[in-house]
Amino acid sequence: NDIQIHPDFTMFVLANRPGFPFHGNDFFREVGDCFDVLVVTNPDLESEMKLLQSFGPNVDSSKIRQIASSFDHLRSLADHGDISYPVSSER
Repeated sequence: NDIQIHPDFTMFVLANRPGFPFHGNDFFREVGDCFDVLVVTNPDLESEMKLLQSFGPNVDSSKIRQIASSFDHLRSLADHGDISYPVSSER
């Protein structure tokens, strides 16, 4: 009574990285052998600016750069343990 998976079946699963502050399971450790895992990193400054510009097309580009640079700085602080919660474009 096995269910056959279609050869074109694709599943996209989103998971936070393990550890504080997410308190979730280590996705790769738990099911990494069952999936082809692709880690998506945060966008570079120019890509994040394009993303932000798409949400605020009338916002001055200097403000967009300031916001994107602030996000980048906050992520850097989180990576170094100076603040406890990382900042992401997805939030």
